[in-house]
Amino acid sequence: MSASSGKLSIGEEVYLRGLTGRLVGIYLFKGFNKVAILTYPDRICESISSAAAVSYLDSYGYSENKVKIFDYSENIDDIIKSIIDWNPDAIYLAFGGEQRLVNVNDMTIKVLNSLYNHGYKGNILIHVRVWLATKQLSTILSNNELKEYLRSVQGIRLFTADANLRKFMFNYVLISKDGKVTLNKYAETDITQEHADLLKLSLPPS
Repeated sequence: MSASSGKLSIGEEVYLRGLTGRLVGIYLFKGFNKVAILTYPDRICESISSAAAVSYLDSYGYSENKVKIFDYSENIDDIIKSIIDWNPDAIYLAFGGEQRLVNVNDMTIKVLNSLYNHGYKGNILIHVRVWLATKQLSTILSNNELKEYLRSVQGIRLFTADANLRKFMFNYVLISKDGKVTLNKYAETDITQEHADLLKLSLPPS
């Protein structure tokens, strides 16, 4: 299932996720007391997850039981039950580093179905690769049950990037009754030229 675009070395990909994870911890996790990170167990996804966790703790207080990383597996219902038992304010879906977009889409749909079936109503935080893999959530919202489920949760946040403008944007995701998605930006930050250049070279595997 793992794949590499070949544009960057693994070291460069990991460094990029460190830079990005720092911003995720500061801006995407802001305001939450307890964040669960659901990630795919590969080098790149684990890198952004650990960077986001450390950044969150550094920004909002270093203490126990504020953040926890859970690994995706085919036994997704068991993983989701463990997450819900931990009782987080928000769940961050951190998929996409070494995985093909079609697989990221499939994983995301399985996760959301399981969250729906387990009655999770908290916040859902979305990685930009999940946004791309689901074609701006359209593959999810075409399912009426999942559409209504996402409309019912406490909140949805998403980060996006514009490498040319050297910007990261952090957005609230609003979903209308007919499934139209609107992004309401709540934060924006500049990134370095180095960060932007790495983003341009880090293409999702085909």
